[in-house]
Amino acid sequence: MLREAPKKQTIPAKTLLIAAGSFFLFALIFLVLKSKTGFSLDQKFAQSKRMPILFSVLGDKDEYLFSMYAEFYPNEKKAALFFVNPKTSFDDGEKSLKEKGNGAPSYVESVLEDTLDSNIPFKIVWTKEQFQNWINLLGGLHLFFEPKSLHITQNYSRNKESYLLDGQDCFDWMSSLADNSILSYFRRLEIQETVMLTLFETIHEKRDLIGKQKLVYLHSQMTTNMSQKEWETFFDFLKKEKLQFGVSEVPGEPVARLKLKDQVIKANEETIKVAFFKFSSDLRSPTFAEGERARIEVLNGTSKNGLAKYGKVLLNDKGLKVLTVENAWDSNFKSTVILNRSGNTHYTDMISDTFQGRKVFFSLRKDLGLDATVIVGEDFQNSKD
Repeated sequence: MLREAPKKQTIPAKTLLIAAGSFFLFALIFLVLKSKTGFSLDQKFAQSKRMPILFSVLGDKDEYLFSMYAEFYPNEKKAALFFVNPKTSFDDGEKSLKEKGNGAPSYVESVLEDTLDSNIPFKIVWTKEQFQNWINLLGGLHLFFEPKSLHITQNYSRNKESYLLDGQDCFDWMSSLADNSILSYFRRLEIQETVMLTLFETIHEKRDLIGKQKLVYLHSQMTTNMSQKEWETFFDFLKKEKLQFGVSEVPGEPVARLKLKDQVIKANEETIKVAFFKFSSDLRSPTFAEGERARIEVLNGTSKNGLAKYGKVLLNDKGLKVLTVENAWDSNFKSTVILNRSGNTHYTDMISDTFQGRKVFFSLRKDLGLDATVIVGEDFQNSKD
């Protein structure tokens, strides 16, 4: 006998509705989580959105040295760097970040996320050894020391103007304090800003020498939540793009702690919020790049009269404002030197172009009230003649 073919079972409409509803609910949850955790690094670059990253550096015995909250703007090729002093104390008490030790980076992350109403999707923390390994792999950092710079520490006496610092030398310089005063912490933060800007500049300058193998090694020399692919995407961006940087610090007022006989930098979260958004909006404003806003001094580093004044004329012709023209502390400069004083790299890039591509050194000194110092040397004298 022939058997009848089994009847095809139909799925009840109710079951289909439940399945469709479950899928929709899953998709909705995924989108909500995605909006909270942020887009991947590839998406951020593709969509030209701002990309926040929190960098932190630890020293000996997990000492907290500083943090740098960075917002990168890929479409504009700009980056706002907002530094955090370890002597900072936020609204919840007098305890400074320095006293929180290796817990400070996560605490800073939490405070900044609440203060700026923004998620910080990516974090990078370097230990002393890891940071030193970074510097060594890059072949050292080329830095300039003027007489007033803090260049002598317990371990090193840097008595020349131009140095190529290896990892150990560099870390010693950026972690040393003249004393325990609050002014020494402010000055050291400028050194740390100098080092970080030089680090980014070195990555761009040596872009052709950093291949996949070195990238993998660098990724291993830090604690980060970036995947290897995300890290490669970010590093590729740093290598390819000549970024315009701006530098600022978390604002605060020095407050005495009577029991401990010292001071902390008391920071107010509302003030931080206003300061950061003004800083970042100024950096991204077209008027920020206008040369008339620049504050430049030109120093004659030779024994020949009139070179600094001629340098001023060249800069004025490019629309760059020169405040002062004087003699340098030494009259034996063989090469013209450009020193970045404020962390704003747009003006020093313009100065470098004006002076036929002369090298820019980062040597931040906020107390001078300048964006740049130009020391004209004998090579400038020859190019003039």
